[in-house]
Amino acid sequence: MAWIVFIVLQFIVVYTGIRQEQRTGQWSWSKFAFAIGFALLEGVIVCAPIFYFDMKSPYFIPAFSVAWVIAALNFVWMIIVARRWKLPDGRTSLEAYRDAHRK
Repeated sequence: MAWIVFIVLQFIVVYTGIRQEQRTGQWSWSKFAFAIGFALLEGVIVCAPIFYFDMKSPYFIPAFSVAWVIAALNFVWMIIVARRWKLPDGRTSLEAYRDAHRK
């Protein structure tokens, strides 16, 4: 039952985040689609050893560890790429974030 509450809260957080980004002019559907696709890819990378290796196999732990390392490195790469994304007004995402959070 608690998972239903978690799913509802997740949708609320995503919705409010999208609305806030739209108000500040930082929203991009292509970035959103890329992020969802990237999350699915990370899930596949991490879950692949579970589906393709017997958990009692001596190769499972090394394969699972390698999958997590690849996923972590891929995540770092995604952060680097996301910082260079351009918004419709030509600013990068990082510049827009700095402009929106200046005091």
